[in-house]
Amino acid sequence: MLGPDHGQAIVETALALAFLVFTLLGGADIARVYAAQLAVENAARAGAEAAVMRVATTDPAIVSYASDELGRVSGVDATQAMITVTHTTGSGGESLVNVRVTYTFRTLTPWPGVPNSVALDRIATFRNYP
Repeated sequence: MLGPDHGQAIVETALALAFLVFTLLGGADIARVYAAQLAVENAARAGAEAAVMRVATTDPAIVSYASDELGRVSGVDATQAMITVTHTTGSGGESLVNVRVTYTFRTLTPWPGVPNSVALDRIATFRNYP
């Protein structure tokens, strides 16, 4: 026969396992959003760098470089990113190239009371030497 303490142990184990699973899944999502944020930042930087190094001489080529960099990270769909290239003039009259990457990250599971998407947005501005 099972004693009264046996039922209590089962309930405590179930609660502890549920807490452990939620903690692990939440930690995984935090790590994934951090990796996606770094990917967005690196993609903007790669596009701007390709422009100033003359590897990419047109805006579609710059977007392609940024998209390729973004697509290197697993779990990030580069086709869902919005990549824009603008050319401006700095305060000293220098030519600047600006690459902006916007991506909406979605968590693996929707958490109750917690947003399941994060808008990631980064701009890289490099001086474009003639």
